[in-house]
Amino acid sequence: MAVPSRRKRWAGPAAEAALVLVVLGLLFVAALAGFLVGRESSEDDSPAAAQTETQGGTTESEPATTEVATTESTATESEGADGAAVFAEAGCGGCHTFAAADSSGTVGPPLDGIDLSKDEIEQQVRNGGGGMPAFGDRLSDAEIEAVADYVENG
Repeated sequence: MAVPSRRKRWAGPAAEAALVLVVLGLLFVAALAGFLVGRESSEDDSPAAAQTETQGGTTESEPATTEVATTESTATESEGADGAAVFAEAGCGGCHTFAAADSSGTVGPPLDGIDLSKDEIEQQVRNGGGGMPAFGDRLSDAEIEAVADYVENG
């Protein structure tokens, strides 16, 4: 009488371990792909391109800052004009709705009637957070102060 040969079946702990490794590998590949796609798309955002343009505009806003130091009445007017220009050049209207700037962005929170102080607005613009990018390395302190004053009084 012949004994039938035993076939090795994929069952038990070896099969489960192989399945877990395959699933983990696929998850890793999907996470890596998501990271790379997200990283590439964040560099192509239009607000980032507009923020880069403000680097060249810094010299134009510096004389206005010098005028601000001369008289207090012109300081308020100059800062309002600077704040509006910085708001537009930095691309803030692409994300935020703000009636004073006639912007209707839908990504960030609306800025009309915002319940933040000027210092809190400056902090948010400088450091970012909550989905907003930081502008501390793209805008000068005078520009950040001007846009915060513009948003607070807008």
